Amino acid sequence: MRNTVVMSVLVMGLLACGDAPPRPPPPGFCPERPAAVEPGRPGQVPLRVRPPERLEAWRARVGLARTPSAVGARAPERLEAGSARAGLARVGSSGAPEAWRAGEGRARALSVEAPEHFASWRTHAELSRAGTSERLEAWSARTGLSSVAPSAQTAVDLTGRSWWATPCLVGTPGLEVATPRVAVTESGRAMAVWTESDGLDAWLWASEYTPTTGWSSARKVDLFRELPDDELRVRQPQVVADGEGRVLLMWLQSEGSTATQLWSARHVPGEGWSKADRVLAHPLGDATHLELARDAAGGFTVIWTQFDGDTFSENVWTTRGSPATGWEPARRIDTPAPGFSLAPRVSVSSDGHVVVGWDRFDELEGIPVAWFSRWTPSEGWSAAERLSPPGVDGFYAEPVAGPGGTALALWSGLGEVEVELWARRFVPGSGWSTPERLEEVLGSSGAAQATAEREGRTLVVWPRARDGVTRLSSRPFDFARGFRPREDVAPPPKGLVALDPRVVSVSPWESLAVWTQEVEGGRRIAASRYVLGRGWGPATWLDTETSAQTGFAHVAVGARGDAVATWLHGGEVPGVGLSVFQ
Repeated sequence: MRNTVVMSVLVMGLLACGDAPPRPPPPGFCPERPAAVEPGRPGQVPLRVRPPERLEAWRARVGLARTPSAVGARAPERLEAGSARAGLARVGSSGAPEAWRAGEGRARALSVEAPEHFASWRTHAELSRAGTSERLEAWSARTGLSSVAPSAQTAVDLTGRSWWATPCLVGTPGLEVATPRVAVTESGRAMAVWTESDGLDAWLWASEYTPTTGWSSARKVDLFRELPDDELRVRQPQVVADGEGRVLLMWLQSEGSTATQLWSARHVPGEGWSKADRVLAHPLGDATHLELARDAAGGFTVIWTQFDGDTFSENVWTTRGSPATGWEPARRIDTPAPGFSLAPRVSVSSDGHVVVGWDRFDELEGIPVAWFSRWTPSEGWSAAERLSPPGVDGFYAEPVAGPGGTALALWSGLGEVEVELWARRFVPGSGWSTPERLEEVLGSSGAAQATAEREGRTLVVWPRARDGVTRLSSRPFDFARGFRPREDVAPPPKGLVALDPRVVSVSPWESLAVWTQEVEGGRRIAASRYVLGRGWGPATWLDTETSAQTGFAHVAVGARGDAVATWLHGGEVPGVGLSVFQ
């Protein structure tokens, strides 16, 4: 039987996770599904095991061959001493290095379809004295974070809500489902988007959630094609809601051998999707990674990477604007030094300031480096600033834009024995502070993600590995007062390794985290709620079964506390799953 991938979307009102018993969705809540379709390419299976496309394109340009590590491969020398203490989990086509899995007896081959960040999680230990291609592979994928949390002061009413246990199934059975994303409007409506591939072409699909009626039937988004006979590739959809119930969808698209370009379409309630249109009237290169964010005034910041022939480097580019007002001319914000940038992340503060962070492999030093750039309404973009120290591997750059032009920069650094999590604060007029290590106890910490700032607060969450177990840790941050003490997330029952956490902020005091949890026999999706001053609540399972193909969790939240989590769920039932909590 085919092991197909299901994307599960969960709509949640943020009562403490697991406090109320699950319920089946009401009649008519789930739409009918289309008939099954066979893949178009002979021999194709719905789930293709392959590394992220952007990483493969990068390796090709740098001239590096992929060097996967075998199960039981020897760990780097300088990590031998610390191997018994911790190991960050690896999700890829092979098990983790022997030294990091010592005593666990769980090394096994895992395969996962993970476009973008989730694909090929590598143990951070491989970053040490590995060769260049191994180092690139090791820091190629990223994980996410947690957020901030509500209390009695919040206006969001979270009482009387519970889980809809049985997911709705949409999507086309038999096809490859990938890159699920979701956005929630202020009224509680939501839009889930994903891609489906038949082995020949990839298309965008969407389903709209209405609180009173449930999920709509999945529909294909109309795309503009110049070469209808050539292979269509659609990747990395990004979806963001505005304050008026509209949704902006942006994605990367190419046909045949043409360059990958940025496209967008807008969904208006009652009108549907607008026609697809190019973001840039004159594309400047082959785009490889895309990020999209919106500020409170309704403006959008678009960040992407592309290969530039004038520098023979992969660089970070940006444009700002909106479909209604148009887009500013694109500009490069990367450093002019030769290198290749990956996985830019963008953060927008509550008052409209922007910070971008990215990982860049420096060709001169031969190591990854963490870079950041800031945007203010009065001064525009700052010059790119390297914040990880010289001679030390810096990766998993995570920016947080703060009020009044303040900023928080996070990144992982390779220590003598362990992977370490570092932070620097920016204050206008004073500049960047000295680096501050967030975790002092034994164990490897890294791959942090932070929630968007709300009322001067954010929450930083990261996987922390020690003694063969990887769990999640967190530290609240106040832009006026600094970091609070560390608080660990309670693992779900029988949870072994926590991966790829994603968290959203419901208010300045309360957050919801969703992550992939490695358990015996595969992976599942877990969630937990955080309240400032009270800590993390009990973790609960969001999916219904264990599968090696489960992962790639994302979560979004609306102003009323309605949240939507989305992930790829590998199980026996093909399609796209939708499950509601309200």
